[in-house]
Amino acid sequence: MANIKDVAKEAGVSVTTVSRVMNNRGYISEKTRKKVYDAIDKINYHPNELAKNLQQQKTNLIGLILPDISVNFYAEEAKYIEEELYNRGYKLMLCNAYNSSKRENEYINMLQRNKVDGIIIGSHTLEIEDYLKINLPIIALDRYLGENIPVICADHVQGGRLAAKHLIDCGCKNVVQFAGYNKVKLPANKRHLEFTKTMIENNINFKTIEMGLNSFTDEENLDYIDYMFENYKNIDGVFATDNIATLVVKEAMKRGKKIPDDLKVVGYDGTKNSELFNPILTTIKQPIKEICIDAVDKLIKLIDGEWIEEKEINHTITLIKGETT
Repeated sequence: MANIKDVAKEAGVSVTTVSRVMNNRGYISEKTRKKVYDAIDKINYHPNELAKNLQQQKTNLIGLILPDISVNFYAEEAKYIEEELYNRGYKLMLCNAYNSSKRENEYINMLQRNKVDGIIIGSHTLEIEDYLKINLPIIALDRYLGENIPVICADHVQGGRLAAKHLIDCGCKNVVQFAGYNKVKLPANKRHLEFTKTMIENNINFKTIEMGLNSFTDEENLDYIDYMFENYKNIDGVFATDNIATLVVKEAMKRGKKIPDDLKVVGYDGTKNSELFNPILTTIKQPIKEICIDAVDKLIKLIDGEWIEEKEINHTITLIKGETT
């Protein structure tokens, strides 16, 4: 593999001159600059960026740990974070924890060994103490990982209230919401608490089906949906994340229910795929792109030594009216 000495020999100049050309330092004549670049092309030289970055105590690498990138919501997060990092001169190391504490812990150790500049974490399978031991700038995506780790998320209180009021305004009297595993403290839990509060305030009969920790597969979700239809025969409204909401609509139609006449369904997330679903899903849209851009911005500020005063940053959400309500 060619090195900088080979470039200098081929160009007929010193190693120092090659270094100055490559780093654009000091005056170099155009003739000399051309000789160096021609030599680089001829011998196919590639600088050792890792060694250079480690010398500067900066690698321009960022780690991103997500629970399951096969889920549309997390795939979109990965896309927007990679785009924003690239635009700001960073490269991404994507880690799919796949709901495994062992994998998440191994990825964290790997990222630290590779000297990434910081980590964005959207999974939560470890104990809080494990995250606090990480000696790197960290931003959490919709997760509480420790009181000094900033959290970027949607305004879930607003989301729960919007969903509940919309179903009530549509005339629903018997409602089911699918909620995440509430033993883990997450910002998203607030939307279910607010949904519950709004239903009680309006004297609406409702039930909550609590999902297991990190339940993402269609098979798992269909088990919960079957349970709902078998045990709550008179439901007329459902609130769930987009991936579950679309399955609810499909299963309801299989059972001969008309959407939205017999059953009204409100999703939560507003991913690109929800826009393609037929019938078009009514959903509470999280500003996924804005959340991801903010997460990157806050992480770079931490890397640059800035202090983030606000520890939970909530982004405004919107109700997107579709054909399921």
